[in-house]
Amino acid sequence: MTKNKKYGFGIVGCGMISRWHANAVSLIDEAELVGVCDRKPESTMRFAKENNCKAFESYEELLACDEIDIVCICTPSGLHSPQAVMAANAKKHFVVEKPMAITREQIEDVINACEKNNVKGVVISQLRFTESIKYVKKAIEDGELGDIIIADVYMKYYRSPEYYASAEWRGTWELDGGGALMNQGIHGIDVLQYLAGEVKSVCGICKTLARDIEVEDTANVLVEYKNGAIGTIQGTTSVNPGYPRVISISGTKGTVELTEDVITRWDIEGKSSPPENMPKGNINSYRDPSGFALDTHKMQIADLIDAIKNDRRPLVDVYEGRKPVDIILGAYQSSKTKKTVFI
Repeated sequence: MTKNKKYGFGIVGCGMISRWHANAVSLIDEAELVGVCDRKPESTMRFAKENNCKAFESYEELLACDEIDIVCICTPSGLHSPQAVMAANAKKHFVVEKPMAITREQIEDVINACEKNNVKGVVISQLRFTESIKYVKKAIEDGELGDIIIADVYMKYYRSPEYYASAEWRGTWELDGGGALMNQGIHGIDVLQYLAGEVKSVCGICKTLARDIEVEDTANVLVEYKNGAIGTIQGTTSVNPGYPRVISISGTKGTVELTEDVITRWDIEGKSSPPENMPKGNINSYRDPSGFALDTHKMQIADLIDAIKNDRRPLVDVYEGRKPVDIILGAYQSSKTKKTVFI
């Protein structure tokens, strides 16, 4: 398509997160929501009416629509990989919610489909687009923290029994792919490795302590990074009332700490604190599944459009999207085998 035309979007899955995608698309001049589909016809019709777009009877029908260039995949995690592969095979670019896949085999399926069909896939990791994360990333890249020594993330979240009972797929291995790490914790894990460096090995303990679910509601993971640093990933969905995510990174020259997307500690030799007027998102997803801002979804979808127009890699493509999943799968394997797992 020419650079002057709008990119047509389709959405599969009309649950909670689909609203963020529809609203983000509506705020981008070069984007237009063409149509949606869901396994429940009543959900499809309601969402299509609310957003003044087409209601497709099936995902296959949506993918066959010539007006759609990009598909937003907003279904349960266990469906992400097969639906991303279907989109790629239909020559559609796609945006997929986290995680992009829940097994190593699925990861390879998605990547191979993108490469085979020359399409671009984006995995939602909206925190990378916040001003505070970008600011800390640059400081680390510029060597302001020195050599990274220790890097941790603590995610003490709360999800009620009612939350898990609200949909039959929640808390299952088949469709959720995991719990406190794979579902709620994956964004924090992604940002941690994005800032501190790629992970070399993990040693994890994953347990179900408080909720009547298949997957873990509590986990602790010891991490060794490829740059030699060490750290901890701690995640739970059973801490009441729930607390904001904290990422702490310390190097030979200083320490930085983020509480959600706000820099709350900046102790770096000879470096002044970040600007006080730095934009901040309104994130309270630690106790409210819908508690995050819209603007970063818009930024990430706009980045995909620019990547298509200029034939470059999106900032969080499928190769980046696999990194936190590999870490989490390694933690699950370690917990099961009682052995350190190399990523």
